[in-house]
This record gives sequence, C-alpha cells and structure tokens, in this order.
Amino acid sequence: MTVRMDPMDAGGPVGPAVPGGAGGPGPSGGRRTQLPILLVEDNDGDADLITDLLAEAPAPQRPVVRATRLAEAVSLLERHRVAAVLLDLHLPDAAGLECVSAVRSQARDTPILVLTGMDDDELALSCMTAGAQDYLSKQDVRPRALARAIDYALARTREARARMRAQALRLRSAELELENKRILEASQRKGRYLANMSHELRTPLNAVIGFSQLLVDGGPALTHDHVRGYAGHILSSGRHLLDLINDILDLARLEAGGLDLHPCATSVPDVVREVVDVVAGSFTAKPMTVTLEIDVDPPLFFTDPLRLRQVLYNYLSNAWKFTPAGGRLTVRASRLGPDWLRLEVEDTGPGIAEEDQHRLFTEFTQLPSEVQRQYRGTGLGLALTKRIVEAQGGHVGVSSQPGRGSMFFAELPDPPRHERIEEALQAP
Repeated sequence: MTVRMDPMDAGGPVGPAVPGGAGGPGPSGGRRTQLPILLVEDNDGDADLITDLLAEAPAPQRPVVRATRLAEAVSLLERHRVAAVLLDLHLPDAAGLECVSAVRSQARDTPILVLTGMDDDELALSCMTAGAQDYLSKQDVRPRALARAIDYALARTREARARMRAQALRLRSAELELENKRILEASQRKGRYLANMSHELRTPLNAVIGFSQLLVDGGPALTHDHVRGYAGHILSSGRHLLDLINDILDLARLEAGGLDLHPCATSVPDVVREVVDVVAGSFTAKPMTVTLEIDVDPPLFFTDPLRLRQVLYNYLSNAWKFTPAGGRLTVRASRLGPDWLRLEVEDTGPGIAEEDQHRLFTEFTQLPSEVQRQYRGTGLGLALTKRIVEAQGGHVGVSSQPGRGSMFFAELPDPPRHERIEEALQAP
C-alpha cells in the first residue's frame, strides 16, 4: 500500500488504518492507524520495487510514504511521525552521508535503514556511525529479509527508548532521594537553630530584665556606681539583642529576595577603620593586636557602605570571638584590578578542619568543635555575610588549617559605569 503525502499537510494521522496493525482500539472500535514507512527514493522503478517487497512481506504490513528529494523527506519528518525511514544515498538534492545526517537530525530516534545500490563496507560503516541502524543492498534484499530488518530496527529502537526511560526514572529517583535528604537535613538544622536561638535571645533579654529589676528594687544601698554598672549591662545586652534581631530580619529579607542595596561612591579605608574602631571596643575584655593593610587606590569604590560595614563587622567580630587573648588580627583591603574589591580578615585562632569548611557559610549550622561550644552563637553571621556578598554579584571564601588560624575573604564587584549613571539619575 502506498500513501502519497503532501509535505505541507500537517494535520491528522498519517495513512489509512491497516487491519491487524499495532495499537489499541480507535474511537470506532477498530485498530489504530499504523505509522507508515517513509521511503526516500527518486527512482520510480526502485521505489515501486521496494513498495512491492514491503507488500509481500509477512504481517504486520505498514503503509508507505514516498519522497523523492531530501528536502521533501525532511519536511515530512518535521510534520509527521513515521515508524522507520528507508533511505537512498543518491538523491537530486543531496548524496552520501549528508542524507543520513539530515534525516537523523530531524527524525531523532526513528530508525533509519539505508537502502542503496552500492555494496561498500566502508560506506556502510560510515552510515552506521552517522546514525543509521542498518545498511541494505537493493540487489540482495528480499521481502522477508526486508521485513526482518525493519522489525529488528524497530525492536532495537523500542529497547533504547525503554532504557532511556528507565535511566530517566533512576535519575529522577536519585534526585528526589537527594532532595528529601536535603529537606531532612535542613529541617534538622532549623530545629537545632531554633533551640540555640531561643538561648541566644533569652540570654541578653534575661540580663536586661535582671539588671532592670535590680535598679527597681535597689533601695538606699544602690550607689551611683551600681546604677552606672547595671545601666551599662542593660545597654550592652540590648545592643546584642538588637544585633540578633537585625541578623534574623536581614536573613529573612534575603530569603524573600528583598534586601535593599544602595550603592554609592564609598571610601573603603574610612569604612575599614570605622569598623575596626567599633570592634576594638571589645578588646578591653580580651586584648589582641590588630594590623591594617589597606591598598585601595583609588580609595573610592562604588558599593553599599552599610552592607560593606556589615560584611567586615561580621568577619572581624567572628575572628575576635574565636581568637584567644593576646592573638593577632589582620584586616586587609585591596583592589583586584579596576573593578573588584577584596576584603580579608586573618586571625591566629584555632583554625578549621578542611572537611568542616564547606559548612561555614550555611544557615543554621555551627561547627562541633570545643572552641565553638565555648562561644555559643546563632550561626547566622557567616551565612548572612555570604548572602549579602552574593546579592551584589560577589563571592566569599575561607582558607584555614587547624592550629594555624583562618583567613576569611569577600570579593565584591564594582558595578558597570551605566549602572552608576542610572543610580545617580534615580537619586533624589
């Protein structure tokens, strides 16, 4: 049976229904239409012979769609599904491997059987490498052999599709398993975080309430020095509580993609010295040496000064927290070419094992070391720093060895000039 198809026809099933064909019952209770064989052959005599051979082959028989040019075959394959392609290698508009490659690129996983008059083993191997499933000689082909070749190619294609589906299912299953593991780990981290956060919030709040109660109940024994001391404790505890709440709110805004950034021309040396002076107020309780190494020329950098202070403050206060008294802190600021700024904070603390370093910038995570247990914290500082830097197109990192201290860094980009101009135009 030969079915002529207009290459411009893009609608409906291809070819008439064939009794006994594959597929389930159609709307009228019969069998579904068989997908046709696409025969690409410009010689009418050869095309008629191959069509007759297919008609004489054992069932199931399939309708045949004929194309005489490569462009016509490609157009048909763009618009219709076919069971297989019988392809001649000498066509009016193409020849040789070009025919195989063009049909394969359009037919995806549809089996291609080269049917040619050339009995050439080297050409046969090249065709198979280019994507053909079989290479048949027109002179030697017989009805049963042709039918077997088509059935074998179809069976191999079905097996390949089944393997691909099974592989896709395995990959999807592995992805789901990994995602479930991540969700479980995140849930566990959040549980630990909430337990730790409740302690962190209660500690300064209890101090505020406790010292306030002493002021209320102090009576005549309460001296001026007592009042100043209690008020100082209340002030430091209130500031600590405010810092915790600000970290939580900033992280929530980052999660929602709503962190405000206000870049402007910023003096990096001034910001670095300001932050160091603020943190140095804590050094009376645990003295240590701080060294500044600033090499930012020109000193102005286009960034958000508030977020720059926040990043440097988080790094510096974290380094002071975990470095023993008498240790050294080194703060560096330098340019990486004209468009990047690098900040570094190096300490002489206990250092961090390599296997633990990837966890440092993760929310709700603290390292299980003795030093970490001595200085309880929320675990939000480094995670917040990472999110702030990445929100500006930069990145963070750490270099550390146990017993030899740590060096945390952040690299920030200078926005392109047109962004600065837009920012200046939008400023009030």
